Amino acid sequence: MLIKQKPCQVLLYIGEEVYVGISSNFSGEGVLIQMSDPPMLGEKVRLKLQFPDLPNPIELAGEVVWTNPFGMGDVHVPKGCAVKFEGIDPDTRSALDNLAVQYHPSGDPLRFFYT
Repeated sequence: MLIKQKPCQVLLYIGEEVYVGISSNFSGEGVLIQMSDPPMLGEKVRLKLQFPDLPNPIELAGEVVWTNPFGMGDVHVPKGCAVKFEGIDPDTRSALDNLAVQYHPSGDPLRFFYT
């Protein structure tokens, strides 16, 4: 039986500004972040992903490739943004792909937002 995983806590940095969100949708390619005040499309960002069972956050860089600043959002079109990772090393990509299987054994159904 698969146990539902707690969402990953996300800190998203643009310059000195910090945005806070959560995610259960990610892979080695990118992440879909639920947040109340998403950044603009095309923004270059730094991320810290803190998973419940890992002692240290995973730090990454990327670009906002989708954003939805309107409404409450829902499971299919969440309020937040999607970030495609840039310059991710193979070990980190592999670790994220392995973690993603714990959240979605058949693959992330919302992967199209960040790929």
